[in-house]
Amino acid sequence: MPLQKRLPKIGFTSKIEKPYVINVEKIKAVAELEEITLESIRSVHKLQKTVKRVKLIGASAKDLAGKIKDDAVTTSGK
Repeated sequence: MPLQKRLPKIGFTSKIEKPYVINVEKIKAVAELEEITLESIRSVHKLQKTVKRVKLIGASAKDLAGKIKDDAVTTSGK
């Protein structure tokens, strides 16, 4: 058996952070916010402290692009 098959497989951890995804259709409180920032999302939805980026998805997410005031929050419809 070749050496590369005998050695254990070691995983790869990417240094790119993936954003936390919030579906606006399921969590209506995010859509009702006047200004959408990371802190305002934390006030209506329980987020871990390690979350640094949020992406809003859903059919009405592109309508919320005007309300976003933070660079850490993006939408799928921009």
